[in-house]
Amino acid sequence: MSDNIEDRLLELEQHNGRLILAGDPRDQNGSGAWNNHIEQRLYQEREFLTDVVAHALAAERRDILDQVRAMLDQALGTRVKGTYQAGGTKYERGDWVVLDGGSFVARKDNPGPCPGAGWQLMAKQGARGRDGPPGERGPAGKTIIGWIVDRSCYRITPRMSDNSLGTPLELRALFESSDGTP
Repeated sequence: MSDNIEDRLLELEQHNGRLILAGDPRDQNGSGAWNNHIEQRLYQEREFLTDVVAHALAAERRDILDQVRAMLDQALGTRVKGTYQAGGTKYERGDWVVLDGGSFVARKDNPGPCPGAGWQLMAKQGARGRDGPPGERGPAGKTIIGWIVDRSCYRITPRMSDNSLGTPLELRALFESSDGTP
């Protein structure tokens, strides 16, 4: 950034050095004011054209990026079409379907019947595995054997069969009126 500032300052100093002031010995034929005027106008025109080109390039870059993104989204986009329907349903490249426990993606527009050469199998349900050996019976699960009722804050807490306490149930909202009073 500092290089750009230094370059810009040098450019402005050179420009100012070319200006011919009244009474300047370089102005031998009295055309100094016209030279200054023309040089200033050329300088302004160059600045204007630089800005126009920069804005045009930035706008063109944005347009190109937007078009490329849209094309990539379309080209790479997948569309889930659900269960494959033979006949009557038109499929395009990138469409996903499921059939007989497998998922397929269309390789091209109008891929033909699925499965087939126009479709790529992506995943398929595997065969059921063998049953493992039976395990030992686990301990009995906890059951609620009672409740602890706290009327002051409208809360009930279950007491479990192993004498532990379950998650309290907050019941205040069930008994409040629309204005928030119990």
